[in-house]
Amino acid sequence: MEIKTVRASQFLNSEDFHMFIFDKVESVSGLHQHDYYEFTIVLTGSCYQEINGKRVLLERGDFVFIPIGSHHQTFYEFGMTRILNMGISRSFFDEHYLYLLPFCFVASQKYHIKKEFLTYLESVIASLDFRDNEFDEFNKLLTFYIVNRLQHYKEQVEDDDIPVWLRRTVKEMHDKAMFGENALEKMIAISGKSQAYLTRSTQKYYNKTPVQIINEIRINFCKKQLETTNFSVADIAFDSGFSSPCIFIKTFKKLTSFTPGSYRKQFCGG
Repeated sequence: MEIKTVRASQFLNSEDFHMFIFDKVESVSGLHQHDYYEFTIVLTGSCYQEINGKRVLLERGDFVFIPIGSHHQTFYEFGMTRILNMGISRSFFDEHYLYLLPFCFVASQKYHIKKEFLTYLESVIASLDFRDNEFDEFNKLLTFYIVNRLQHYKEQVEDDDIPVWLRRTVKEMHDKAMFGENALEKMIAISGKSQAYLTRSTQKYYNKTPVQIINEIRINFCKKQLETTNFSVADIAFDSGFSSPCIFIKTFKKLTSFTPGSYRKQFCGG
């Protein structure tokens, strides 16, 4: 299979960085590789990245770092996903960041941004008033943070270590018909396990309870609704499976640091 090469001369326009933020529902690039470095952060929603033949699920706050020569493509199987993509020229990266890369780096490993930094990142994106020199400083800071995470952050569990039944269960819970009303009961039924066994497993492999996983899936759905519709907060709360707007608002703020109203205002101009 021929793998297309995207070159810095076509993409970076002689700059050290190129950052873009897109709401995407499909990939137009297909399977490709770069002659520059790249990382992708999921800001809203979820998608698959297939990197060197391994498929990795990315959700809000997850990122992958793609070194030169690694072939990859993205699959948007869960609907619209907001991503931040950064390209860094080889010369600039090699001079300033290469020494930070782990000795045995695996491109298909996903990593996660800490909640505090993700909140900062979203606040910067929401401002949208950076001058060129300020963007340059932000790009340097963000790239340093990402590469530093590669050096000092280790996933608790490799995807391959998660039991097939549990990965299948979590994947199927992204279906709106599953995470809506009576979501916990549906998750238990899908798993084919007892609630106690399911809870022990999600805590072991995801460090989360089933309800926490369900709420994160719901909040990702709600963020899309706030971004793309004019539905009221109450309607979105009930549509996503929360029993009341108050519980929805409390959960949304806990997971995003914003109320639904302030999120819609800051990120969507609403």
